[in-house]
Amino acid sequence: MAWIRGLEPPKWLQHRDEGRRYGHMTTNLFECINSVMKGTRNLPVCAIVKSTYHHLNALFVQKGRQAEAQVACGQMFSQFLQKAILANREGITQMLVISHDRATSIFTVDEIAGVGSQSRFRVYLQQRRCDCGYFQALHYPCAHALAACAHARLDWQSYVDDVYRVENVFRVYQMEFPPLPDEEVWPPHEGQLLHPNPHLRRSMDGRPVSTRIRNEMDDVEPRPGKRCGICRQPGHTRRHCPHVTGT
Repeated sequence: MAWIRGLEPPKWLQHRDEGRRYGHMTTNLFECINSVMKGTRNLPVCAIVKSTYHHLNALFVQKGRQAEAQVACGQMFSQFLQKAILANREGITQMLVISHDRATSIFTVDEIAGVGSQSRFRVYLQQRRCDCGYFQALHYPCAHALAACAHARLDWQSYVDDVYRVENVFRVYQMEFPPLPDEEVWPPHEGQLLHPNPHLRRSMDGRPVSTRIRNEMDDVEPRPGKRCGICRQPGHTRRHCPHVTGT
């Protein structure tokens, strides 16, 4: 906790990052890479580099084709945004919207069937902000902003950040990965040669030693010992139970 308090809040709190991460925190991005490299992370370094290169090539080809097909079909926003907007629209029929200016940009939205501690939210469409925090963190209208747009008959699409447009998604995957030549035709290496130290090699016998810092979550509560199946007393089994008379 002392180490975390020493960090600047925008670096580790999503509600203080001013929307720089678009809802993606550092741990989420690491987990994505971890799942991609799950089958190759224990290989030698050269094999990991080659595997990463081929994984990225396959990913960019697949995602690039999908984005190109969406652009050709006239699709405006990514599928992720469309699903998010549909999910946010589900509860706007149970919201009461009040406009507070003639330009129809400031609203209060009351959740009629709200079950949380907060049921009234202020929405500022021009500033793209809402008291719930999702509007400014994710850069697309939250449920309260959608309710305000429906109340004022405004197009919610104008309040979506350009990063969610399909043409911008397609630009991400425009990079191409040229095929690597065979190692036989590589130019000779001129420089220092590195040799592995055999004494630093991890032992292949037994389970690898864990270097993870243990905390109170790793402590297991002691379980009660085994009891006799006949008298239910600890210290012996039913084969040696003193309460059973011999035949």
